[in-house]
Amino acid sequence: MLEIVNEYDSFRYTQSGVNYEGFVKKVGKDFIEGRFCPTNEYGEKHGVWFSTIIYLSAFKDLNMEWWFNGQGCDNSAIGVSGYWEEFV
Repeated sequence: MLEIVNEYDSFRYTQSGVNYEGFVKKVGKDFIEGRFCPTNEYGEKHGVWFSTIIYLSAFKDLNMEWWFNGQGCDNSAIGVSGYWEEFV
């Protein structure tokens, strides 16, 4: 599961009704370390950026998603930048 996420991938999650978005700094065997900022309902970042570690045991409660860069069968994906993929 953690093999699909790489360093500097965009990542977002929800905790206690607050949305956070940022990027992955490090991927370990049972954790993801990242740098995040709170976002509003439109995805606009506001507030203070912070670093945190999210452990595997907390994944199921956080509605986590990562940005999957759009790629066609030949890695072309003309006109498509990607989409948010649910992290399960």
